[in-house]
Amino acid sequence: MYRILPLIIATIIFASCENLNDEMFPDSELPLVIEGWIEEGQAPVIMVTHAVNLTDTLLSFDDCVEKWCRVSIFDNGRQHILSGRVDKNYLPSFIFTSSKVKGTVGHVYDLLVETEDTIAHATATMLPAPKITALIPKKLENSDSLYSITAFIEGLNSNCYYKFFEQQHSKETHFYPSFMGTFISDEYNSNSGFNITKGTRIYTDYDTPNFNYYFNANDVVTIKIFSLEQPIYDFWKTYDQQISLTNNIFFTFSENCPGNISGALGYWAAYGASRASIRLPR
Repeated sequence: MYRILPLIIATIIFASCENLNDEMFPDSELPLVIEGWIEEGQAPVIMVTHAVNLTDTLLSFDDCVEKWCRVSIFDNGRQHILSGRVDKNYLPSFIFTSSKVKGTVGHVYDLLVETEDTIAHATATMLPAPKITALIPKKLENSDSLYSITAFIEGLNSNCYYKFFEQQHSKETHFYPSFMGTFISDEYNSNSGFNITKGTRIYTDYDTPNFNYYFNANDVVTIKIFSLEQPIYDFWKTYDQQISLTNNIFFTFSENCPGNISGALGYWAAYGASRASIRLPR
């Protein structure tokens, strides 16, 4: 559902492999990279890959996918072993999931990934999400067809962490992280709301002349807001900052995004979720 892995690969796997901490990963030259989440009311999705040395020749992206590991989720202590399957909605197109596990607010989810050489684990607690009360379109100045969206929310807890995702229905079936859409509740102004723009679509936007972060007139857009724990906030905030620098030739990715997985790079998140949709004016 969330087409972000190619950029995570850019910022985690391929970025600064020489800076990997040997003390953190003493048994292997390059660690596993795990991207996983469970959303409120949804099944978990976990993707497991191998980090890649930039000096090596990679025959294809699938060459770094780990398909033979054992992936388990403990839902409040109850173990569920996930099945691996091909799913073209994701990149890479091999995920681990289970229909027997659905995200529930207040539950603690432990992730365990076991390979022949590595054991990686992480813990995430699903926190309640605020409610989106209104979505207001805002036309881009000097344009008749481009909009941003202002979201108004209620139910924020003090000093808590949140992230916006967005989806354009006429063009895609996936949600993308909104550009610079990560924030702490104390930064939110209830009078002005939060300005939401498009996130980057790695395979289309960089090939599109004059790409912009605005939505198109007459499109139906769905906005989601997720509750985050602090380690996941740190990951997304770093991701936002690095994406904001991709068009600046004087900056490069100099560090890996922070994660919360012991024994691997990447993140494991439990997202409390709220959503709302709007049709933009013609």
